[in-house]
Amino acid sequence: MDTGLYTCTATNAAGNASLSYSLHVQVPPQVWIGDGESHLTAVANTSLRIHCHAVGIPSPQIQWLKDGHPLDGQDGVVVSEDGGTLLVTRVGLGHEGLYVCQGSNWAGLAQAEVHVSVHVPPNIEPSAVDLAIPENGTASLECLASGLPAPDITWYKGHEQLSAGAGLTLSRDGKRLEIPRAQLSDAGSYRCM
Repeated sequence: MDTGLYTCTATNAAGNASLSYSLHVQVPPQVWIGDGESHLTAVANTSLRIHCHAVGIPSPQIQWLKDGHPLDGQDGVVVSEDGGTLLVTRVGLGHEGLYVCQGSNWAGLAQAEVHVSVHVPPNIEPSAVDLAIPENGTASLECLASGLPAPDITWYKGHEQLSAGAGLTLSRDGKRLEIPRAQLSDAGSYRCM
C-alpha cells in the first residue's frame, strides 16, 4: 500500500533541507447486504434483521433508505449505532419495499439494495359455522380465507379430502363448496384448510 511518510531531502555544500509528506490513500466503499441477497421474505408479526457490510478507508458511514426515503424513526424500525444492522421489531405490510444501504466516505459512495416481501399467514373467518338445510336443498359452504400470498384451499369431510364431482361443486378459487340436492348422507363435519 502506498500510505506512509515520504521525505524529500535537498543537500549541497552549505547543508541540507527536507520536507516530509504524510500520504493517506483513501479507498471508496464497498457495500453488500447479508450474504449478497437481493430479495428477502418476512412473515407478518415476526421480526426481521438486515445486515449491511461496508468497507473502505476511512471506514464508511452507513445510512438506510426505504423506497428512496431515509429511514429515520419509522414505526418499528431500529438501526444499530454503527448503522450495520436494521431491525424491524414487528413486520407489517407497510414494511414491504426496497431497502437500500448506502456507505460513504471521502473517497466515494456505494450502495446495496434488497427487496423485502411480506407474507401474511392464512386466516379463516369465522372459525366454525353450524348450518342446517332441508333435504334436497343446496348446501353452500364458504371458506373466507385470506393471506399473502393467497392460500391454496382444501376441503375435507371428516378426515377425507374432497374434490369436485360426485355431487360436489367447488368454485375456481376453492372458497365455495356447494352440495346441490343435499341428502342425509351429506350431513357431517366439513372443514376447509
